[in-house]
Amino acid sequence: MMASCLRAWPLYCSIFLLLARGAHANLPDTFHGWQTKSFQPIPPSRIAFFAGEDAPLFAEYGFVEGQRREYAKNNSTLTVTLWQMKDSGGSLGLFTFYQERNMAGVEGEDPVLAAPGHWLMRRGTYVVDARGEGLENEEARLLLGQVPRLPPSQDALPMVPAYLPEENLIPQSGRFLIGPVAFNRLETALPPSAIGFDLGAEAATAQYRMDGGNVRLLLVSYATPQLAAKKLRSFEELPAVSNAEAVRNVFIRRKGSLLCFVFNAPRQATAEKLFDRVRYESVVTWNERVPTPRDNIGNLVLAAFFLTGFLLLIAVVAGISFGGIRFLAKKFLPWEIFDRPSQMEIIRLHLSDR
Repeated sequence: MMASCLRAWPLYCSIFLLLARGAHANLPDTFHGWQTKSFQPIPPSRIAFFAGEDAPLFAEYGFVEGQRREYAKNNSTLTVTLWQMKDSGGSLGLFTFYQERNMAGVEGEDPVLAAPGHWLMRRGTYVVDARGEGLENEEARLLLGQVPRLPPSQDALPMVPAYLPEENLIPQSGRFLIGPVAFNRLETALPPSAIGFDLGAEAATAQYRMDGGNVRLLLVSYATPQLAAKKLRSFEELPAVSNAEAVRNVFIRRKGSLLCFVFNAPRQATAEKLFDRVRYESVVTWNERVPTPRDNIGNLVLAAFFLTGFLLLIAVVAGISFGGIRFLAKKFLPWEIFDRPSQMEIIRLHLSDR
C-alpha cells in the first residue's frame, strides 16, 4: 500500500501544479489577429532585469510573478507585460503609480487608461501594461478579459483613496502608497521615516486646481485615532510643518485616524476648504452587553413565586377533582368503585399476642 502511494506521489504533485497554474492569469498566444513573437516569464528573482530601478517599488507593492509577450499584427508591434501582486491593494498601488496625466479613462467595468501608444489596465491582483501601436480599446478589453476575476470577498480595495475629494481633482494624479520607496519617489516635503509605514500606515495623494494654482493633498491612515494623534504631535515638530508659512506652506489636520496634509496652498483658507472636502467620517462602535429581564434577580424571585403558586393551584384542583369524583361515584353509581371490601382488607400481624 505504501509503495503504491509513493509511486503515485509524482502524479499527485503534477495535478496539483497544473491546478495551481490554471488559477493564475496568462497572456494569450493570439488575440484578435495579434500573434506572439516572443515570450518571457518574470520570476521574482529577475524583477530587476525587467523593472530596472523600479524593482524595489515592485517588491514594496508585493510582486509575485509576471510575464511579457511581444505581439505583431500586420506592421504593428506590441509589448504586453502582466504583473501579479499579492493582493488588490498592491495592484492598485502599482496601477496608480504608473498612470500618466495624458491618459484617458476607457469605459468599462475594470479600470483602463489609454494614451497614444500606451494602455494600463487593472483587474484583481493583476496589472496589464501594453505599449506599442495599433491596439484598439476593444482589443485592450479583450486582452484584459484573459485575466480571471476574484470573488468580491477577495477583491476588497483600500479605503484611503476613496477619501480623496473629487472636486477640482486633476485627472490621473491620484496615487496609493504603502511604503517608503514609493513615498520617497513621489513626496519630498516629508521624510518617509516620519510617516510610520512600519506601523501599518497607508497613504493616498492627489493634486487639485484651486485658487489659481496646483495644490497637493496627502492623506495618511493609521490603525487607531490614538496613533494618529501621536503622529500628529511628531509631525508638528518637523520644520516643514512648524515653519509652514515661511517654508513650504504645509498645513495639517487630523480627522479620527486620518491625517490630512495640504502642500503649496496659497493661503490657509484654501487648505481649510480642501480639508473640509475630504470624504472621511469617523464611526465609533461601542459593543456593550444589553441586560435582559432574565438578568434581574427580582424577576427571578417573582418567577419562583409564580411557579410555586401555579403548582399549588394544580395540586388543589387535582385534590378537589379526585375527592369530588369519589363522592359522586359513591352517591350515584349502584356499584362500588372505591372502598371495596376486598380492597379495604387490612393485614394484621398480631404482634402483641406473642
